[in-house]
Amino acid sequence: MSIVTGFVECYCGRRAVIRTSWTDMNPRRRFSSCRDYNRGGGRFFSWEDPPMCRRAQTVIPGLLRKKNDMELEILKLKSHNKRKDEGCTSLKMKMVAGKMEF
Repeated sequence: MSIVTGFVECYCGRRAVIRTSWTDMNPRRRFSSCRDYNRGGGRFFSWEDPPMCRRAQTVIPGLLRKKNDMELEILKLKSHNKRKDEGCTSLKMKMVAGKMEF
């Protein structure tokens, strides 16, 4: 490994990429690796962020799951509200049309 103008260079000579780990043991922890690391190629791997304490390793995955669940619930509620708004608009149009027929 060598540093080239502020970037990490892989053993293969190409610039390493920075990725983010989403494992329970290393949630949102950044690391540098070879571009081919995920495809079984390249051996280079280096953590960019320091390790988390045990408490953070325990708490953060639960918080991330809770955040994701809440975001999904927000999407569901927005969809539900949109359907309700469309129903109200349709009902208002029917009421206006009904008054106009008299």
